[in-house]
Amino acid sequence: MRTMRRTAALLGAAVLLAGLGTATATAADPKVQSICSLDLGSITAQGNYVDQVLSAASPPVASERRVGPQVADPGETRASATWEFSYDSHDGIVDRGYAIYGTWLYSTLIARPPDGPWWGRGNIQDGMGDFTQLARSGYPKGASPSREYLYGLRNDGVLFRWKKDSTGFHALGSYAGFAAVKTMTLISQTATYDTLLATTRGGALYTIHIPVTSPLTPVVKVVRTSTWQGFEAIVAEKCGTQSTLLAAIDRDSGSAYLYAVGHASGTATVIQNLGKLPGTFNDPIYFLRTSQAGTSLNGE
Repeated sequence: MRTMRRTAALLGAAVLLAGLGTATATAADPKVQSICSLDLGSITAQGNYVDQVLSAASPPVASERRVGPQVADPGETRASATWEFSYDSHDGIVDRGYAIYGTWLYSTLIARPPDGPWWGRGNIQDGMGDFTQLARSGYPKGASPSREYLYGLRNDGVLFRWKKDSTGFHALGSYAGFAAVKTMTLISQTATYDTLLATTRGGALYTIHIPVTSPLTPVVKVVRTSTWQGFEAIVAEKCGTQSTLLAAIDRDSGSAYLYAVGHASGTATVIQNLGKLPGTFNDPIYFLRTSQAGTSLNGE
């Protein structure tokens, strides 16, 4: 049995690496374009919107940081969900996302028309100052998903879910018991469930499987029991048909690491450490920046 598990783990790692590509490359190398990548968004301590592309070359590489407008006052941002970008014939590349600034949940838009960039934000809901984590799931991906949920983790460990429709956001229940969670990111979206990947302050790594049915009834599975406590943020993007590219940020040391994560299946999940990323990663807020087009996350 021990030999079979070892063989299965090695085969799983080989599949992951085959999907990611194993080219040795620099940030300017065209080989990087065919390798799985993740557009890491962040909001700096000064409130500027930033992104940079992380690529699973060997060793992993990071593009130059692109610094955008100041969308928040210094130190104002509490949490952010995924931002999506799309192309508009008049406004160029347009980024949209939800974030908590101060005590308010806002929607924010950044446009880049030929005559110069502009941005704006609209307030959605007050009383959000105690929330430490946000995640958005729109399924399927596109300008008009059939369902759009927002998840928020409050600092007392209660997980909330809201549904967005044409009239705004509506509460869809809450679930206590996540006080140990340190950070979380969305890794899967389907017609029937969403899945979050979360770390705990004790170092564990878990999946939180959330059916779209009511009441809110998360199903938690352990993926790893230790060693993940040093990361203040994790950000996931799909890679291939069933894998995930995961960036894990240790803000205290300014370090970030890239992981290839196989299809989530509890402790049997294959995780390959691709290595440390070059550069310094110490922004207070990190999130995924991803295209509005394409296919949904498929990590579980």
